[in-house]
This record gives sequence, structure tokens and C-alpha cells, in this order.
Amino acid sequence: MESFKIIIADDNVTSRTLLRHFIHVLPQYKIVAEAVNGEEFVRLVLEEKPDIVLVDINMPGLNGMEAVKICKQAVPALQIIFITGYDEFAVEAFEISATDYIVKPIERVRLFHALEKARKLIELFRQDCLSTKKKDKRLGIKSQGSILFLPLDDILFVEKESRKTVIHTSNERYETTETLSEIESRLDDYFFKTHRSYIVNLKKIVKIAPAGETYLAHFLDSHKFAYISKLKINEVQKKILEIHDI
Repeated sequence: MESFKIIIADDNVTSRTLLRHFIHVLPQYKIVAEAVNGEEFVRLVLEEKPDIVLVDINMPGLNGMEAVKICKQAVPALQIIFITGYDEFAVEAFEISATDYIVKPIERVRLFHALEKARKLIELFRQDCLSTKKKDKRLGIKSQGSILFLPLDDILFVEKESRKTVIHTSNERYETTETLSEIESRLDDYFFKTHRSYIVNLKKIVKIAPAGETYLAHFLDSHKFAYISKLKINEVQKKILEIHDI
């Protein structure tokens, strides 16, 4: 089970002990450090890179609010749960995107609810990051003495043409001596070998039309087309439906 790293920052030893006691029964959370003032808290956040921080506001020296503002610049995804004896800082807390604001005395159910909220936000952030990485994934190819890095989402299809392999985008074609199989091994699973000489980006197909003993795949905003063999047509249609969740 994945664990989420927590740092506690509170100058009150009783509060820190109580938080440790509550969190100890939750295996998905791990307390990696404790701080008794704002300066120590900032140093520990920069060292440990925690997922969640439980922060008191009134601490000696640098207060919790100012310390958190510094930490957010270094760790933007940091989930902040303020735990304080004062409710007058709540508006300022949420202005800096705090996950939650708990007024002491600390109640176990209230704390668990805040931690669960933080966990869900962390998972959403990670999914967004993963999605962004996937969108920006590129195919590196050697072409005419140069190395090109083509965004996968720009590729319509890959075609075997005589002794060359051609990567087609809407408006361009890029030739390489790499084999169709070598290219196929580096593509995502929404690319499919529709014909012995074609690998097609199924996400880009807008129309499939019969053409004698075979089929033609047409693409949005492009005059280009790729071939789909009669043997592959049913599988292609099924995969397109799965990709678009139809």
C-alpha cells in the first residue's frame, strides 16, 4: 500500500503526541518529521518533500501561515491542513489553498476527514501530471541525418513504403530507415497495425469506408488515408469503440 508522508509542525507537545496517536492507526499515512517552530518546519519540508503537512499557526519565530507560504513555492502540490486554537485565520488559510482548517481541540473523526480529503487531492494531482506527460509523449526517429521528436498525438499513421518507413502527420511526412516493427514497439496502445504496411492512430480516425477488398481510414482535417485489411476491420472497430468509450 502506498503511504503518504506527513510532517507535523506544532510547538505544543501535547498536540503533537495526540496527532501521532491518531495517525498511528492509519497505515496509508507516515509521519516523517516533526517541527516546533516555523523555521524548522520550512527546513524539514525542503528536505523531506512531504505530501501533507499538519501545521499550527501560532509558533515561535516564523508563524505557520508565513512558513506555509514559503513551502508552497518549493512544493506546489503540498497539501496543508492547519490545526490551530484560533478560527480568525481561516479565510487567509483558504486564500493560499489550504486543504482544511481544524480548530482545536483536535477530534479524531475531523482529522481523518481532512486527511482523506488531502489524499484524494494528491491522487487527482498525480493523475493530472500523468495525463499531461502522456499528452506530451513523443516518438524519437532518425530522419535524413537528423533526430526528430514527434508528439504521438500528432501522428496519423505510420506506413511501410518500399525500403523506407514513413510517419504521417496531417500536413507532413517524415521518412526513416527504421522498420515498421521498430516504430511499433515505441508507440502507445491506441496505435494499431491495421494492415501489413500500416500502423494507425485509432484516436484520429473519423471515418472508415469500404474500397474494394479492403477499407480506408480517413482522418479529421487531412486528405490522407490509411488502409485497413479485411481481416482486421472488426478488431479495429472494436478498439475504436473502447478508446472512445462508446
